[in-house]
Amino acid sequence: MWFATLIALACAIRAWRRVRKIEARNEADNTVYRSEKLLKENGDKLSGDNKGKIEKAIAEVKEALKGTDTAALKSASERLNEAWQGISAELYKAAQQQAGPQPGAAGPEPQGPSGGESKDKDKDVIDAEVVDDKK
Repeated sequence: MWFATLIALACAIRAWRRVRKIEARNEADNTVYRSEKLLKENGDKLSGDNKGKIEKAIAEVKEALKGTDTAALKSASERLNEAWQGISAELYKAAQQQAGPQPGAAGPEPQGPSGGESKDKDKDVIDAEVVDDKK
């Protein structure tokens, strides 16, 4: 009886490892797809050096996908993600410059109920404390 349990456990471990390997391959493939799409859409906003870093990292992941080493695949995917994280600040800055100043970000103080008019009305308010003398 214990032998059957041991065989079932071994099969479960093999299945688990196979699932982890498939998940790593799918994640790497998705990372390459997203990266190629982002590079195509935003390549003109990146410097040549940063664009080269991304292209090199994509090539590394594609090469790792050809093999069977899951650790190398995960490592290449992480390097690609790190490359994008480093470059995302450049893309954010380019998007901010393209969008221009945000309305109301650094303008005059708004007038209205929450603006300057309420400050004048607050001058007539007296701060007081109610005291009950009957106690």
